[in-house]
Amino acid sequence: MKNIFVIVCITSLLLAGKVSAQKTDSSLINQLLCDVAAAQYKTEGKYGFRPGMFYSYKKWAGYPHRYSPDNNIFYTAIIAFALQNMLPDLSAANQVIAKDIIKKAIAAYPLYQNKNGLPSYFFWQGGVPIMPHTLFAYKLSGLLATSEDVDDSIMLLMTSNASDSIVKKLKLVMDSVANGQLRTITNTSARYKKLPAHTTYLGHKMRVDFDLAVHCNVLYFLYQNKLPFNRFDTATLQLVVDMVKKRAYKKQPAYVAPYYVSTTVQLYHIARLMGKFKVAELEPYRQQLANDLQTQQASGVNIMEDIIIQTSLKWLGIKTEKLPITGLQQFNKSNQLQFVFYQARAASQLPNPFKKLLLHFSMLNYHFFCPAYNKVLLLEYLINP
Repeated sequence: MKNIFVIVCITSLLLAGKVSAQKTDSSLINQLLCDVAAAQYKTEGKYGFRPGMFYSYKKWAGYPHRYSPDNNIFYTAIIAFALQNMLPDLSAANQVIAKDIIKKAIAAYPLYQNKNGLPSYFFWQGGVPIMPHTLFAYKLSGLLATSEDVDDSIMLLMTSNASDSIVKKLKLVMDSVANGQLRTITNTSARYKKLPAHTTYLGHKMRVDFDLAVHCNVLYFLYQNKLPFNRFDTATLQLVVDMVKKRAYKKQPAYVAPYYVSTTVQLYHIARLMGKFKVAELEPYRQQLANDLQTQQASGVNIMEDIIIQTSLKWLGIKTEKLPITGLQQFNKSNQLQFVFYQARAASQLPNPFKKLLLHFSMLNYHFFCPAYNKVLLLEYLINP
């Protein structure tokens, strides 16, 4: 099997450049795909990494910084999601590689599923306690918890060709825990407290928790599956539109999206939604979003920010200048591994005013990294027209 994979990679390299790069591939695109495929676990690895997964690690934001492997399914799922969206723009040879990566990733999903068989999924295997190595979070275990979450669940379903019945089952779970159903949110702006929007966590004992980027992913899931909007979905869209209108992603990024704290990353999620679907309610803010992305680029300090800003601008229909990325070696030597796409802030679940007071307390925060996902983000930039 390994020999077949090598042959596919070599063959696609030889074919690279013979057809339009926007529709097929280039040498760098093929190198990236082969590199990502090689990074995927083929057998069970240390620290609970199973076949099909990608290596990820976390950094405790407190001092001294501590790094440790983290066997979350999140990065594996969003790698599969991104590759799935790229398939139409890859050459036939590269599609073979990408489809194989996705197929192997899906094989690891059951390890993270709800123990009763519901189509909802945990970030970690078996739903271990949040931030298990953080002393402060451990002491607050009565207030802080974890459960299956909507972000992982929708990403796993969207990449595993879930049937309509399974999609509807998850939607019922999402609706059952939306704001106001079991609990009312206590840690958002007063204007949003009564909105019956979807919450981040799916456990019935969890606090209601909002995140702008997560809500963008929820809307993507709804549009992708052509689900009719009910009051929970309409409220979620209303919340996203209002936050965009007020530019909350720039004025209060950590407060409105505690898991995707970066303004740039939040703009990426909004642009991805708008690039895929015509969301009439968001259209009046297209130029505002483009302007804010360009402002972010002017102050950016990491190559990954440049990459996802350029991709986001393309999704919004804005022409961009080509980034000076000459090859994989140059990219590997850049500061891309310092980029934080996703993070966990334990205080995000606390009620106000404690959320505001502790949200930036580094000893309660973790940053998550996945080298393979950075390469997928670069790949996404390269194949976008």
